[in-house]
Formats: sequence, C-alpha cells, structure tokens
Amino acid sequence: MIGRDPRLIVIEEDDAFHPPTSDTPTWIETMWFPFWIPDESLSASVRVWFSPNAGQQGGAIAGWHGQSKGLFGDRWTEPFTDPPDLKNLRLKRGLHIECIEPLTRYHICQETENFKLDIEFSAIMAPNPVPPEESPGMFAGHFEQPGHVTGEVTFHGRTLPIDCYSIRDRSWGPRLMPDELRLGNAHATSRNFSFFTYVNPTPDASERITSGYLLQDGISARIVSGLRETNWLDDLPVSLRLTAKDAAGREIQVEGECINTMASNAGNGVYAVLNLVRWENERGVSWGENHDIWSERAWLAAGRPKL
Repeated sequence: MIGRDPRLIVIEEDDAFHPPTSDTPTWIETMWFPFWIPDESLSASVRVWFSPNAGQQGGAIAGWHGQSKGLFGDRWTEPFTDPPDLKNLRLKRGLHIECIEPLTRYHICQETENFKLDIEFSAIMAPNPVPPEESPGMFAGHFEQPGHVTGEVTFHGRTLPIDCYSIRDRSWGPRLMPDELRLGNAHATSRNFSFFTYVNPTPDASERITSGYLLQDGISARIVSGLRETNWLDDLPVSLRLTAKDAAGREIQVEGECINTMASNAGNGVYAVLNLVRWENERGVSWGENHDIWSERAWLAAGRPKL
C-alpha cells in the first residue's frame, strides 16, 4: 500500500488468537463481520470478543433496520476458559467462524430458534493495519479489510440472499478508553472503489480525517488528510459529505445518505451511532457505514438525551 509505514504488517498468524502480553484486565481481542441488504435497508453484523485476563468472552449477532428496530439477533457473555482457535472457532452458542484461506476467506454460520445465518467473506485487498495511536491508542493491533460477502439469512419465516461489499475488522490489545471519547469512521466498499476513513472530531466541531485507505483502479494508498461533514436531525446523522486525499495524491469527494440508524449505549460509558450509508460520487453508488462514537459524558454535554 502506497504511503503505509513498512513496519506495519499483517501476517497469517494474525488470524489466530493473540495471547495477552500483560495482565491488564482491559486486554481484549475482537472479530467483526458487518454486512447489509440495501433493498431491505437492513444492516447486520457478527462480533465476538475475548477478555482472557478478565475471565470472560462473548459476542453478538444483530440485524436491524429503520430507527434502531431490531429484526434478529443473539447476544451472550460467558466464562473464558481456554485460548480459542480463531482459525476454526466453534462456540457453544452454535456460532462457527472458519478461516478457509488465511487473511482472505472466512465462513460464518449460526442457527438459533429465531434466525439462521450462513455467509462467506472474500477479501478484495490485503488487510490494512492501523498504528495504535490512530485508534487512538486503544489497541496493540488493529486492521480493516474490504471484501465481498455472500450467503443468506433466515428470520421471521423469510430467507433473504446476501450479496454485498463490506469489510472485516480485527483488534487485540489493551482497550484504553479516554474519558472524553469522541471519534468515528466512515467507509464504503464496491467492486472497483473502496475507502475507509478514521475521523477525529476536534473541539471546534471540525471532523478531521486522520487516516484510512483508498482502493481505486486496483491501487491502494493510505489516506493522509480529509474532512467529514455531518448533517444532523434530532441528534442523529441524516447525510454526510466526505473529502479526502491519499498518499498517491488522489482526491475523493463522496456524498452519503443515511438509510438506517442504530443508536445504542455500548456499555462502559460509550455511546455509538451507526448508519447504513448509500455513498455516491462520479464512480457511482457504493454502500457502507458511518460510525459516530462518543463517551457518555461528551454526548450529554452536547445536549443530547441519554441513550
């Protein structure tokens, strides 16, 4: 990738479990696979986490549309007993995540009384590792990777096909959450155009883009600067404009329409607002998300109601 620190690399063993390098109880390892069905305005994700020093592990599968309207899901927390095999993860809840091809292909499935999920993620770019200070300082290792998600989900007696471009996310290390947390990201993925941006809002309300990647015409480069502009209605985002420049000198400008919203109290004093976004520029339409993350203190200080 053009412009990325050559010391930042992702290897095949990063698909495996990372033993803690300290005894801090904040050490956590996560896997996240989001996907969507735009025709249904439906967003969904699979997330698992492991906190070995705290003796716990858990996860969540969730599907929603509209204004935080849940469609299906499962959430759990259970004791952490042994280091998991993250290349072929099988949990008692029935969730199975298998690495079919290292750093490239993954099969995810689960079946409960309420839903059945069977999807496959196939990468379209190598993982993009992020320096710890850009997350900001929340992890020892962190990367995103764009890809193609196919499969199907069954819920409420309906079986819907899944065929979308999305990302996957991996992280591990001590999660050190600042008291005045305010950050975000915005991303889109399509066959020929993909981007991921880290957003660092400043006290003057400017939403600066500090990092990320741009994949365009088969060439990937680190995003070095940019700006996200958010239009709010009733304390929730409704539309966005994003401008960015990468290390190859390329510039992008995309307009985003927020299709649904999930606003939630994520726990540990963190509020999260997630949107499915229809992004458009001269290359056409791409689908992705917008994330706006706040500490509860910052959210309430801005005059917003408690979630």
